[in-house]
Amino acid sequence: MIEFLKDLRRGYLKKRRERDPNLPVSTWIGDDILSNGEVGRSITVILNTPGCRWAYEYGGCTMCGYLMDGSPGEVSPENIINQFNYAIERYYKEIEDNPKNICIKIFTSGSFLDDREVPREARRYILSKIGELDIREVVIESRPEYIREDTLGEAKECLGSVNMEIGVGVETFNEEIRRYSINKGISNRDILDTLELAREYSIGLKAYLLIKPLFITERDAIEDGIYSGNRCLELGFSRISYCPATVHRGTLMEILWKKGQYRPPFLWGVLKIIYEVKRKNPDDIVICDTSGIPSRRGAHNLLKCKCNEEIKKVLENFTLTQDISDIKRVLEMDCCKDHWERFLEFEERNIVPLGDM
Repeated sequence: MIEFLKDLRRGYLKKRRERDPNLPVSTWIGDDILSNGEVGRSITVILNTPGCRWAYEYGGCTMCGYLMDGSPGEVSPENIINQFNYAIERYYKEIEDNPKNICIKIFTSGSFLDDREVPREARRYILSKIGELDIREVVIESRPEYIREDTLGEAKECLGSVNMEIGVGVETFNEEIRRYSINKGISNRDILDTLELAREYSIGLKAYLLIKPLFITERDAIEDGIYSGNRCLELGFSRISYCPATVHRGTLMEILWKKGQYRPPFLWGVLKIIYEVKRKNPDDIVICDTSGIPSRRGAHNLLKCKCNEEIKKVLENFTLTQDISDIKRVLEMDCCKDHWERFLEFEERNIVPLGDM
């Protein structure tokens, strides 16, 4: 599979467009739930970097197309520093007015702690500047192999009193699914070791969990989502963030989706997972990414059904309030749920997972 995925990446990387190396891919501000459970404001900065090393060397994850957001040209440490400064200057007034209400999220199309993607010079500058701003917290993302004593020690030194959380693509706690359906390249042992190391440095780990990887049925995806969420919270992750699968261009997931052998998750299934996990873990933070909802490539029920937009709003509100009462209410609606239930039964009788029906 790795060679196939590498060939697939190479073909699509030729289509990657040039970007201004001094500007981030994107930046925005919005309401968000902070690690202490309070509602604050998050400034999100997606840096323009070369992209995920795992994708270049091993083909990457079967569902991820974020490498296309990376730069086809050289990006220097100075360029990355300029990108960060651009975003901070844009929102500096809001930071200055209420720094303890602010979280800054620094994302890339790979790992912020990978020196090849974000050179140490640029990383130290960014984290030191965040430390000077004295905001409440910073969130970054990284694969486990770059979460080491040296990178965590450096981060703590630069940040001072600012809290830190690292998002890790756990995806699932089923190792077969993570290996064969996702091609993640990490084991449960890697995740447990990383969790223990982060705990030693008083750094939180956020688990990203994928809802409905390839090669499993909708019913199996629901069971896996519930199991994986409960397991992560039991182990002590600072929070979990569910990512309902969206079909990205240039991925194996897109190939199978076009062949009618994959369907993004139903929103009924997404709601069920979140409801069951939050009900069992009422004091933990459970959030859900709603990007892609409710398009053909993202999580959806019957596309023309009005429940899609209502469920999206319920999920967005739940992420801020952590109140599952609206999720419970929507799950009790009839709407097109009978179609979903028939799909679950019919798919179980087929050899391969189905596309839309």
